[in-house]
Amino acid sequence: MNQHTLSTTTRLLHWLVGLTMLSLIMVGFYMVNLEAWALYPIHKALGVLALLLILPRAIYRVKRGLPKPVAEMSVTMQKLSHGAHWLLLLGTLLMPISGMLYSGFGGYGIDIFGLILVHENIVNDEVVAINELIFVIAKNAHSLIGYALSALIVAHIGAAIKHHAIDKDETLRRMLGKA
Repeated sequence: MNQHTLSTTTRLLHWLVGLTMLSLIMVGFYMVNLEAWALYPIHKALGVLALLLILPRAIYRVKRGLPKPVAEMSVTMQKLSHGAHWLLLLGTLLMPISGMLYSGFGGYGIDIFGLILVHENIVNDEVVAINELIFVIAKNAHSLIGYALSALIVAHIGAAIKHHAIDKDETLRRMLGKA
């Protein structure tokens, strides 16, 4: 194993979290833009379950740091790369947490396919926020983080393609387990 080879754990968590977040963000945009209310329970349940992948990945990454780049890059590019990677990690953590706060404090409850973590707060047949301030902050944060994380993911994918197609280095092949 050379110094640039990534562990199976690193690669597996990267792809599982990445594909999970991409899927949840796409479903989230679909739900909001087309008012597909029936998808909300599934989206919320999968978002909570995503934390089971995200938390170990975040802990693993914090403990081990970022992988070393496979090719030389300027100090500026290295700082941008490190910043983007840490923001991606932070965004993947904050997205489900803000969603849980939004749903829980908004009175909508948190239900994972029948396992109720937080009950709905229904008063006179209407959902009533448990804490209006936290609900509003979390709702806005969830939306803003979704847009910011989407932009970071697009930039991340673009950078991977650039490394592969233009720089012709091993960055993408390494994440695919082929370097």
